[in-house]
Amino acid sequence: MPGTALLLSVLMIWLAPNYALWFGDSLPAFTREYFAFYPLWIVLSAAALAIAAATEQSPLATRRPGPWRLFDGVLTVASILVVAGGIIALFLPVLLRPMPG
Repeated sequence: MPGTALLLSVLMIWLAPNYALWFGDSLPAFTREYFAFYPLWIVLSAAALAIAAATEQSPLATRRPGPWRLFDGVLTVASILVVAGGIIALFLPVLLRPMPG
């Protein structure tokens, strides 16, 4: 999952500014809000991964692995939701645009 989330992050960095240009005012509210909050997700996930990497080898984590597994599970579920939301946010403007006629 981290590789997929990283790929989506790179894609979002490139696409988010362009979507506003490509779709203008017809950009759905969900997509606009998703792009607005996505940088926060990048910061939070980077911090969580850094904390997980730093504490993985700590004596506390090896003695009591339960909380760290829970933390990892929450991070995994959040990543799945963010990736799913990203796919929806990217395809929603394409699917809702008016057909040329």
